[in-house]
Amino acid sequence: MTSIQKRITTRRTAKKSLDTPVKKDLLIELLGQASNAPYHKKEPWLVKLITTTEEKEFLYQSIIDFYQEIGLINDEKSQEKFTVKMNRLIRQAPATLLFAHEVFPENNRLNSDAALATAALIQNFSLLLAEHDLVGFWASSPFTLEPTFAKKIGFPENYALISNYRVGYRDPEAKVNSGKRRPTSEWVSDLLP
Repeated sequence: MTSIQKRITTRRTAKKSLDTPVKKDLLIELLGQASNAPYHKKEPWLVKLITTTEEKEFLYQSIIDFYQEIGLINDEKSQEKFTVKMNRLIRQAPATLLFAHEVFPENNRLNSDAALATAALIQNFSLLLAEHDLVGFWASSPFTLEPTFAKKIGFPENYALISNYRVGYRDPEAKVNSGKRRPTSEWVSDLLP
C-alpha cells in the first residue's frame, strides 16, 4: 500500500483528543498545503482559526446566544445539551477551525463548485493532520447551517459556513473506529446495463 493509500484508509475522525495545544503556525502550514484542492478559479474558501481562550470564549458565547435567538435553546434541557456539546467542541478543543465558502446565489454551478472545493480542502487538511499525529472532527453543527451566523462572527456577507472542525493531538489510548465501508459492488455500477 502506498503512503497516500494508507493515509486515506486509516484516517479517522476523533471527537476527543489530548489537551495539548496545537501551534497556530502548524495549522496555517497544513492549510496552505491543503489548499491544493481542485478548483478552477480563485479559491472560494475562508478559514477562521480559534486557538486562544479569548477566541474560544467569544465563539462559544456567540453560538449559545445564537441558539437562544433561533429557539434551539428554549428550556433547561436544551440549555444543558448545547452548553455541554459546545463546551466540548469549542472551549475544550485545542483548536477549532471554521470553514466557509463563497456563495454565488445567481449561479448554482459556481455555488456547488465552491462548496465542493471547500469540502475537498477540508479532506486534504484531514489527511495532512494525520501526518502530525493530529486528529480532527468535522461537524456540521446547527450554527453552520444558518446563513446569518457566519456574518455575526466576522465572515463577509457572501460567505456561508460549511463546517466547524475540532483539532487536537491523537490520544493513543482512545478507541479507534474501524472505519468499515460498504463494498464498492453495492454503490458502483455501469451507466448502461
